Amino acid sequence: MAQGRPKRWATAKVEEPIRLGKAGLKVVIWDKWGKTRKGTAIISVGGIRWYPYMAKKYRKITWDELSDQLES
Repeated sequence: MAQGRPKRWATAKVEEPIRLGKAGLKVVIWDKWGKTRKGTAIISVGGIRWYPYMAKKYRKITWDELSDQLES
């Protein structure tokens, strides 16, 4: 898997409210043709957890940390 900065970004806009429980909303990310899975993002009240494909550990960022990164 390539490392470094991503070359493409994806955005999603939801027009209706979605209830996030403690478990959160699970989004599975696939490559362009759907042959391999790139990872899983879990969006919850506490922030976002990212599980890269076949990884044992996840990366987590809180909403406050994400807000600080976007401001700077």
